[in-house]
Amino acid sequence: MKIPLSKAMIDVQWAFISIVTASLAHFILRIVLGRELGPEGLGVYTLAFTIYLFGMQFAAFGIGSALTKYVAEFLENRVTIRNYVSSGMTCSIITGSLMGVVLFLLAPYIAISFFHIPELEGMIQLTAFCYPFIAIQKAVLGTLNAFRKMHLYALLNIIQNVTVVAASIALVLFFGMGVMGAVIGFVGPTILIGILCPVLICEYIGFDISLWNIPALRATTVFGFYVVLGNSIGFLNAQVDSILIGYYMNPTEVGIYAVAVLLAQTLTLIPSAVQRVTAPATATLYGKGDIEGVRNVVFSTMKKSFLISVGIAVTIAVLGQHLITIFFTEEFLSSYIPLLILLLGHTIYAPLASVGSVFGSIGKVHIPFRISAVCAVLNTALTILLIPYLGITGAALSTAISLIISFTIFAVVLSSTLKAASNPLGPDHMRVEANTHK
Repeated sequence: MKIPLSKAMIDVQWAFISIVTASLAHFILRIVLGRELGPEGLGVYTLAFTIYLFGMQFAAFGIGSALTKYVAEFLENRVTIRNYVSSGMTCSIITGSLMGVVLFLLAPYIAISFFHIPELEGMIQLTAFCYPFIAIQKAVLGTLNAFRKMHLYALLNIIQNVTVVAASIALVLFFGMGVMGAVIGFVGPTILIGILCPVLICEYIGFDISLWNIPALRATTVFGFYVVLGNSIGFLNAQVDSILIGYYMNPTEVGIYAVAVLLAQTLTLIPSAVQRVTAPATATLYGKGDIEGVRNVVFSTMKKSFLISVGIAVTIAVLGQHLITIFFTEEFLSSYIPLLILLLGHTIYAPLASVGSVFGSIGKVHIPFRISAVCAVLNTALTILLIPYLGITGAALSTAISLIISFTIFAVVLSSTLKAASNPLGPDHMRVEANTHK
């Protein structure tokens, strides 16, 4: 199936607007926190937000990704879509609530025993109330992505991020609530939007037996299980550096390192936006049996993403010190060397961000989990080894090495998987052919 260029480009534009808005909001908020609260305040907020994001992987339980896959595969079957979406909402509420309870109970241990930051306890407990609502939001976003209603997808993300930034900045600057104000600033809007966002897909939600459709529940849960394992390990792979800096060092170093991470991750803006389109596109192509189409979309996208990332990385490397001084203060200048190291890793890894969900789209959701697990073990070991000797520079070095190895493994496995799927005698090809002729 060939996607019309105009539609694909429009979808990419909306996805890009969504990603840029989220990143810009993230960037502005950290500038305000860095300048207002200093490296230590930014470090405490970074740890609280990192813990929240990790818990969110389990709260959402990959249901959004599952809905993107299955709804995109059954676009012409309204009854099946209704069963998947309704059951997906049920799963989201259950998993989100369970994760909220778990994190609330673990907050004292995480804050005091692990990070030795007592004030972090209340912040973690507060974020626990978000989980049922962010899980609902992820399910809604996954459904909108499957239907390629990227304008609604972008609108929901924009509203979420703008309200979070506005509320957080107001509470920090005008009410003097410090880091706790910033945390309240993202908890409140998240809960409100989680309550309201199902309106966007209400026509596909049935308040009947479809909420407990066993085949749909089983499919989304099994798919989500592998997604959440892969995502959580992938998240740890990306965030273990900040977590272990908090453990071995102090919030000030976490705050300084956060600036390097923030600037380096701008390389993934465009690839992440493109992935919002390649995920449903490859799922649809695979469902039609067009393996060659999947291959063309994937490798063409990766090449273009790499070229764009190189240009952005060079620009940031040249202007890095000026950007740090202008947006933050000279207190954060020690983040420049870690920034250069991270730029190298993210430049090579960026193409993966543009097609990272392709394994899920072709029904191989267990593969990213295995790749992420291997790289997470390596990254954690390197981080534990290097931070005590090299500090935040060691954290950046371990992350960059892990990103490069992750990309290499992913590219090799993806190439062999698509080659096997295109083999006329292969089981994957026969399965796709069977689906095509149903």
